[in-house]
Amino acid sequence: MTGRSLDVHRLSRESLRAIAAGRASDADLHLLRSTQRSQLLLVLRALLEHAEEASGRARRRGGVPSAHEAWRLLGLAQREAPEAVESVLTDPAVMAWATRLLRRLGGSDGTPSPVPLWADLGQFQALAAAAAARARIPAVLRVPAHRGTVWMPGLGVAGPVARRRWSEAEVRVERDGAVVRGELAVVELPRLPAGEAPGWRPLRVLGALAPHTTGSVAGRGPWLDTVTPYRDFMRHPKSPGRLAGRRAQLWEDRLAEAYAVLDRESPADAAALRALVRAFVPRPFQTARGGLVASASSVDSFGAITLSLPYDATQTAAVLVHETRHQQLNALLTVVRLVQAPDDVPGGPRTPRLYYAPWRSDPRPALGLLHGLYAFSGAARFWRIHRRHVTGTEAERADFEFAVLREQLQEAVTPLVTQSGLTEAGHLFVDGIAALVREWQQDDVPAVPGRLARDYCLLRRALWRARHLEIGQADAARCAAAWTAGDPAPAVPPSVLRPRPELVRLDTFGPLARYRLSAPDRFARERRQAEGGADPARRAEYAVVAGDARRAERCYREVTERDPRNVEAWIGAALAVPARTRETGSAILLDRPEVVAGVCRAVAASGSGFPDPFHLAAWLGGAVSGPARTDRSVRVDD
Repeated sequence: MTGRSLDVHRLSRESLRAIAAGRASDADLHLLRSTQRSQLLLVLRALLEHAEEASGRARRRGGVPSAHEAWRLLGLAQREAPEAVESVLTDPAVMAWATRLLRRLGGSDGTPSPVPLWADLGQFQALAAAAAARARIPAVLRVPAHRGTVWMPGLGVAGPVARRRWSEAEVRVERDGAVVRGELAVVELPRLPAGEAPGWRPLRVLGALAPHTTGSVAGRGPWLDTVTPYRDFMRHPKSPGRLAGRRAQLWEDRLAEAYAVLDRESPADAAALRALVRAFVPRPFQTARGGLVASASSVDSFGAITLSLPYDATQTAAVLVHETRHQQLNALLTVVRLVQAPDDVPGGPRTPRLYYAPWRSDPRPALGLLHGLYAFSGAARFWRIHRRHVTGTEAERADFEFAVLREQLQEAVTPLVTQSGLTEAGHLFVDGIAALVREWQQDDVPAVPGRLARDYCLLRRALWRARHLEIGQADAARCAAAWTAGDPAPAVPPSVLRPRPELVRLDTFGPLARYRLSAPDRFARERRQAEGGADPARRAEYAVVAGDARRAERCYREVTERDPRNVEAWIGAALAVPARTRETGSAILLDRPEVVAGVCRAVAASGSGFPDPFHLAAWLGGAVSGPARTDRSVRVDD
């Protein structure tokens, strides 16, 4: 389609180091973007080769319109108005549609598609129709319509022009305009893509956020996508949503403010964002308050970010930096392998090893851990810079975010370097991130944000271990027998991974810590409300965040009196003890809660009652002897 010979994408070691450190040049960003365009063209070409055979299986009355004819029209548009084709192909939803369809035709799509095969193949016509409409090339095309809505990639959607779930519509393009005609209605497209017209729902272009340089993304600036059928990373097709009036303006203002923050404080991140991100897909998520934002990128939708509305410009900027890092890594991985595949290690394990990712509640493979490491190193650098630009509660909030991330990054980078099976390029990449993380450990953080950050990281690690690790039954029984006999504790046994996603719950400590720092009056008010409630665990968590150790201990005791087996309450109670006075039992409960839980269960199963977890933890650490006469063992049903 391009009329040019194919280039080979090459990445130098210097560029790999620069990308790892967040210093990608314009040339590096252009390379990353070019790899994705090349990948899309390869996918489209592969689809074209399979289209005729697949059309024969579609069993559509009247047949499936020729993908080859659509391809020829795209080639004509490329020659007459290449910018029209670019505006279509750089719509992230095109890659999402194409890669999913290719997997479907190749039989590697794990679940049946809800889209009829004829309609999936027919989107080739939608690509050609959108390019012809932009270039004003006369053409008549038959295109699929989902619930009467016709997709025009890079432009928007027209309709509804029919009532049925799936139907066919006609797009007629003339030199003076384009019309979409269905069995129910006719929609005349406006001359300007973002213009208003009955039945036309354009992508909402964010003109103020357009790239600054000619080397950035071609075509119009980034947009809000609430209409494209392939905008959802998990489910497609999706009907157009509603985002109008004040809500749409709020999104536009919030994004513009975030871009301004990055332009002012972190130009390198601003350049990467403008170069790589084309679409923002709003999603509902009611708990963005307190720092929780739902956001994601997908390897199938390069250039698109889906996110819930962050609560201010600073949080939005941090999320955009984080997701832009995912975009960079997704593109980078099409050029160079960073993690070894199972086949690279003769005799190695066939299933990927899983790791603790400090920012996740579930175990992650090496590639997932690498993605998190790279994305959160970008966010950490943003908060590190931002805290120099602000004062008061905003500075405390930035201190907390930076302190949390640098500790989590330090913990995550070690297994990647030593255990994960990185390639040579992967080691070079991770070493660059590790050097930054080591440098950040020297930065001073004020006392209160620093204490909350340490507690938060301790809590997340301990909860993850309690949920996903366990000791063997034989080890637990041996420890239980020694405890019951009053013998010294044997060596603390090793733990094995047993992922249990059903135990994962939404994080609440992080939002409370952020409230305490950035909105102390609100934190105090909500703490008073929690004190009047019936949930002692909630009261205890507020007390821990407030630094009220005595109140936290009383509340956690109330929880454990109701449920002596509540491991998460043990962890909370151990966390409530100030670090400077934390004894062996508390330290063991935070460091190896799964061992304490396993031995406690084994002791109870032996008929000796359920032991006090702090006493047993101290025994495991060698600080006390076995059960004393005053040990608070209780009888519970097993």
